[in-house]
Amino acid sequence: MSTTTAYPDPAGAGPAPLDEQTVLSAGWLTSVLRSRHPTVEVVGTEVVERLETVATKVRFRVDYAADGDGLPTALCAKGYFNPAMQARAGQVEAVFYRELAPTLDDVRTPPCTHVGIDEATGHGLVVMEDLVAAGATFLDPLTSYGPEQAAATLDQLAALHAAFWDCPVAALPLAFAPRLATLAGYLATDRLQAQLDDGRAADIPADVRSAGRAQAAVRALAALVEDNPQCVVHGDVHTGNVYQLADGRPGLIDWQVVQRGVWALDVAYHLAAVLDPDDRARTERDLLDHYRDRLAAHGVVPPGRERAWWLYRAHLPYGFFMWGITRMVDRPIVEHLTRRLGLAVAAHRSLDLLGV
Repeated sequence: MSTTTAYPDPAGAGPAPLDEQTVLSAGWLTSVLRSRHPTVEVVGTEVVERLETVATKVRFRVDYAADGDGLPTALCAKGYFNPAMQARAGQVEAVFYRELAPTLDDVRTPPCTHVGIDEATGHGLVVMEDLVAAGATFLDPLTSYGPEQAAATLDQLAALHAAFWDCPVAALPLAFAPRLATLAGYLATDRLQAQLDDGRAADIPADVRSAGRAQAAVRALAALVEDNPQCVVHGDVHTGNVYQLADGRPGLIDWQVVQRGVWALDVAYHLAAVLDPDDRARTERDLLDHYRDRLAAHGVVPPGRERAWWLYRAHLPYGFFMWGITRMVDRPIVEHLTRRLGLAVAAHRSLDLLGV
């Protein structure tokens, strides 16, 4: 552990400093927390754990001058403090936590004490309660789910989707615009093909392990957005972006690619990523029925069973493409998820369904 108690008051640091030391300073924390808690005073912080992937997450304890006005003493800051990652900014996730999360009564997300976006740099910063200190468990992307666990996470996705089901474009922040058409061109075709051929998709048939077909599939999915009810989708629901509370209930984290899209994008990605392929094949239709039932419980008229099945199968290439373009993630995770998602695409002949 390291103690951070001697930082000066960072006057003018703004709502989302790029400097990790500033974010952990007593002066900056006091200044941002006082927007909701006018009498609070932070006198020191102590780092508990630092995790760095694309974003940096710093878990830390907080000492207050008095009782802290009811604020938690264990917090976690998530920002893009590594200069090599700062082009990513994190603004979309910050907008989600600032604008949408407070309205989602039935979707479990980490409670936030501060969300800031620096207009000059575009940096998004989130300071949230440290759920690990409260007994929650954050899962690993290599963790496999059983069907019952998948059903519980589908409950969360149904609540998210239902909250914004078929809502007008103007009802959502611009940050959540559909992104599939742009995403399809994220890598040049030859670069994507080289990555798909680098061993991550070794078990996937060659006609599925095709960069051109994968890109065409994502473009076809972009066209489907306008032909189906749109909602807010998470966009990256593998087990590494799920946490479990002490009572076992799941919640969702890492809202970095949240967007407006078709519900099936989340459901197809999730089931293919988290379930063992045999379990997926055995239970996916029942789980899809469960998801439709949960939509209905939230007041949404769900898509018909056969239409839902077609959309589910058609959206499987999205997750395969996402892990095909991935570079800055540990190799075992890349191979595990690319394989699972690719096998699902092959099993359902999803590329043929889309006509690509």
